[in-house]
Amino acid sequence: MSTELAGPTRRDRQRAATVAEIKAVARQRLVEGGQTAIGLRAIARDLGLSAPALYRYFPSHEDLITALITDLFDELTEAMVAARDEYAPDDIGGRLYAIALGLRAWAVDHPAEFGLVFGSPVHSPMLDLYDDSPCHQAGMRFGAVFKDLMQELWRLRPFEIPPDDELGPELVAQLQSRAAQFGGLPPGAIYLSLTYWTRVYGLICMEIFGQLHWALDDAGPYFQAQLNEIARALGLDCL
Repeated sequence: MSTELAGPTRRDRQRAATVAEIKAVARQRLVEGGQTAIGLRAIARDLGLSAPALYRYFPSHEDLITALITDLFDELTEAMVAARDEYAPDDIGGRLYAIALGLRAWAVDHPAEFGLVFGSPVHSPMLDLYDDSPCHQAGMRFGAVFKDLMQELWRLRPFEIPPDDELGPELVAQLQSRAAQFGGLPPGAIYLSLTYWTRVYGLICMEIFGQLHWALDDAGPYFQAQLNEIARALGLDCL
């Protein structure tokens, strides 16, 4: 049999199973004790492995954290896509609502994991636009769920955008340099896409990181009101 057609070897399967187990224990430790509880030696003890044996799978603490963040990005993306796909493809408004609510629901259900993904500096290489690492690519897939819908909305129902002279030449130049990433949207449409995304994301961060408790016992209705305000600005129906 050609090696190109052969499936994973027994050793490959064993290694994959061990990697999955290591990450599962790391996640459990994260949930129960926070990020400081994710230690390679502690995980090795939990699994009955020696520290040198664990290092063969993850050479450093950063490698393990980055792998865990990659998995969590993909899990969150899957949750958002599942929520989005409950609405018809031509219901852009419903789909936008769904991914925003799906993102918040996942964050509320997984605050420790959300904190790791969005509050950790470990995955800072994602800031490199051309980084092809798994973590960066997982982050790009996550961001594309919202970005692609905004592109589709602009194509079907262009919304009102601020003129370039209102944004200023420096910002317009930056937005134009990213136009290909946004399907050729004009600077004003990219600006509003970023504005509304950071607004949704920022609200969720403030809630999960405990920055709204002083004002709100339940941030859910406030989040809904903010989504309705964004919908009106985009010419969409409110929920």
